[in-house]
Order: sequence, then C-alpha cells, then structure tokens
Amino acid sequence: MPDVGRSVLGSPRFFRTPKVPILLVLVAAVGLGGNVGCRRFWNELKARQLIREAKEFYQKEDYADACPRYEQALQLMPDNLNLKRSLAYCYMAWYKPLDPSPENQVLVDKAAQLFKEILALQPDNRRIQEDLMTLYLNANRYTDAIDLLQQQLQSTPDDPNLLKNVASLYIKANQYDMAFDWYERWGNVQRDTAEPWYIIGSLAWQKVYCAPTRCLDPTLSNEARGEYIRRGIEALQKAIQIDPNHAEAYAYLNLLYREKAKWVDASDPAKQEEDLRLADQYRDKAQQLIEARKKQKAEGPTTSSSE
Repeated sequence: MPDVGRSVLGSPRFFRTPKVPILLVLVAAVGLGGNVGCRRFWNELKARQLIREAKEFYQKEDYADACPRYEQALQLMPDNLNLKRSLAYCYMAWYKPLDPSPENQVLVDKAAQLFKEILALQPDNRRIQEDLMTLYLNANRYTDAIDLLQQQLQSTPDDPNLLKNVASLYIKANQYDMAFDWYERWGNVQRDTAEPWYIIGSLAWQKVYCAPTRCLDPTLSNEARGEYIRRGIEALQKAIQIDPNHAEAYAYLNLLYREKAKWVDASDPAKQEEDLRLADQYRDKAQQLIEARKKQKAEGPTTSSSE
C-alpha cells in the first residue's frame, strides 16, 4: 500500500521556492534597507529643479531670487562642490561694492566661506584661489587678501610674483612700512631686477612729499619723514647699481634729495647745499638717459654690417 503522506509531503515539488515578481523584491528592498538611497534620489531630483530655477533668475540678474534657490539646493546636496561654487558666484554677483550695510557685507563672508570649503578639499585649485582673491579685492578686504597670499607662500616662499603682490596689497592697506619690507624680500629673491628697489624709492617720495597743493600725509612727523627718505634713497641706489640706465630711478633720487634738503638737513646749510648738488646731478643724469632713449627709439633697430 503506498505511503500517501510521504508521496505528497515528501515530494521535492512540495518545497520548491515559489517565483516572486522582481518588482516586488525591489519594493521590499527599498522598504527594508533603501530608505537612505531613496531619500538621496528625491533630494537630488528636487535640487536639480531648484538649480534650474536659480540659473534662470541668475541670468536675469535677479540674485535675490537666485541665491536662495541655490541655498535650498545646497541643503539637499551639501557635498556638491560645483553647487557651492555656483552659490559663491551668486553671492559675488549680488554684492554691491559701494554699499557698507551689514546685509551687503555678509554676502562677502558667505562667498568666502564657500570658497574656503572648496579649497579645504582642493588646496591647489588655482581658479578658486583667484576667485577668492577677486572677492577680497572687490570688497577692499586687503588684510584677508594678504592672509590668502601668505598661505600660498608657505609652499613657495620665494615666489617673486607672490612677494610682489603681498607688497602691493600692503600699499593698498596704507601700510607702507610693511610694503617696503615685502618689496625688499622680493628684491633679495630676484636679484637681477631693479623694479622692487625702484618701487620703494618712488613710493617713499610719494609718502614724504608735502606741498600746499599736494600732501599725501600731512600728519607725518619729521622723524618718520626722514626715515622714509633714507630708505627710499638707499633703495634707488640699489636700483641703479642693478640697472645703470634706469632713468626713472635717477629722477626719483633727484626728488628725494630735494626732500632731504627740505626736511632732514634744513638746519644745516652745508648738508642742504650738498643735497641740492646731488639732486641736480641725478636730474641731469635722468634727462640724459631719457634723451638717449628717445633718440634710439627714433632711429629704430640697428642692422648688423653682415646683413
């Protein structure tokens, strides 16, 4: 007699795994462990829509509507560096250089923070470095700009262009002493150029020259004025040692010696007379070099006898 129970319950066909539609499996996966991925998908979808809207407002120069949409998109995609850059550009475009209001100035802070976050992950991104520098310069934040350049100098401390740029920013910040120090650093690194020494000399004259119709700093003490004159003369002497045909350096030596006679040696007629003699000498030398330059330019390039 056949074993009915065994023939049915024991049959392999009874325990065969039923086929389940693949869609139900995917739905179950999302329900059990895919919540994070699903949320990310919908966040990105919403962010893309916000970005499209932001671009449309940006193209219309409606930054007040564009920037908030970029902000909302960034909340949905907080690690997207391209989105951070777009929002930073939006803040830069929204910023008004002549508006000192706190609401306007905070736009600079927000843009700078985004650029810094990008640089934290991409420290060698020259485009972002330049954008951050442009932001600081447009906002007249020279101290921040100097700090940025000094950070770059940590990896290339003898870069003459960086040294020159730091010096020029100190001039914009009206910190002449610091500027001269950095121009000297540039000159000591790039020893074959007279430019840094000439710049020191010309700026020294601008700082000390004072007449009824033009006076850059009327509050400057005689002691400080004399120090600028000394420093300027020494720098210009170095300039003509490097380039004996630097007419402009001779011209500023003439001017500085006249200021020296006026401010430093005013109580000593003998020294005053020597200052003026040297001033005339340097003036004549500058004129000779300028005339020679004009003559050479008029004659054009010379041709060799072999041609």
